[in-house]
Amino acid sequence: MGKESKPRKKKLSMKTRLIIILVMLVLVNLIFYVGFDNSDDSIDEDKIEQESKIILDEFSKEQQFFKFNPPTP
Repeated sequence: MGKESKPRKKKLSMKTRLIIILVMLVLVNLIFYVGFDNSDDSIDEDKIEQESKIILDEFSKEQQFFKFNPPTP
C-alpha cells in the first residue's frame, strides 16, 4: 500500500488571472452598457422628435409672417 499521489491542480499564473478578471469586467460592462443604452434611446428619440416638430412649426410660422408682412425698406 503505497501512498497514492493526490492529483495536483496547476495554479494559473498571476498574469493569466488578471487577464481573466479583466475580460470578465469588460463583458459585464458591455452587457450593462447595451442594456441601459437601448432603454434610454427610445425616450430620447421621442423628445428629439417633439422638439424638432416644435422648432419646424415655429420656423414655418415665422416664414408665413414675413410673407404676409414684408419688411419696409
